[in-house]
Amino acid sequence: MIELSDAGLATLFGFGGGCVLGLAARLARFCTLGAIEDAYYGGSRERIMMWPLALGVSIFSAFLLAHLGLANLQASVYLRFELSIGASVAGGVLFGVGMALAGNCGFGALSRLGGGDIRSLLLVLVIGIAAYAAAIGPLAEIRLALFPRSEVSGGAPHGLAHLFERHFGLPGLTLASIIAAILVGGSFSITELARAWTSVFKWFR
Repeated sequence: MIELSDAGLATLFGFGGGCVLGLAARLARFCTLGAIEDAYYGGSRERIMMWPLALGVSIFSAFLLAHLGLANLQASVYLRFELSIGASVAGGVLFGVGMALAGNCGFGALSRLGGGDIRSLLLVLVIGIAAYAAAIGPLAEIRLALFPRSEVSGGAPHGLAHLFERHFGLPGLTLASIIAAILVGGSFSITELARAWTSVFKWFR
């Protein structure tokens, strides 16, 4: 019997999750830029409403795993550090401008690369090198100087659900379920997405 280390298990689950995510993105044409273009130029909100659908499913799944003791949300980098509005706005602007100039988003580029589009290889390489440079490379010091990071005091997560749980006693899973239901229900309230359910679940066909 083969025994895998924690790193091996993480790699295995990451590979499996990546395969599922890539297949879903490929079949459902899940792309940030494409969704914005469809909504702005084509008047179709089908793809852009897949975002709240995906967010709702992700939020519920994450808190369910945490509730079952299968995930530690406190270890997430997104909850360990204080929220920086300036960094979020600057990052969003850079992401949006870069996405428009490149004619694709990072997620869409990965999906197309997996489908055999060699042109997306250059975009993926540039994104990877830029991310490395900004995270721990030569641009890291500039990033930290402009947007210093500070860990949450006491080590308690500062997520919305965690705040409600601490101040009002409402379980995080309950609030997450409510938010997820609103997001998923809102996405399917769009007639285009409700009628075109095969765009979301076509991999079952």
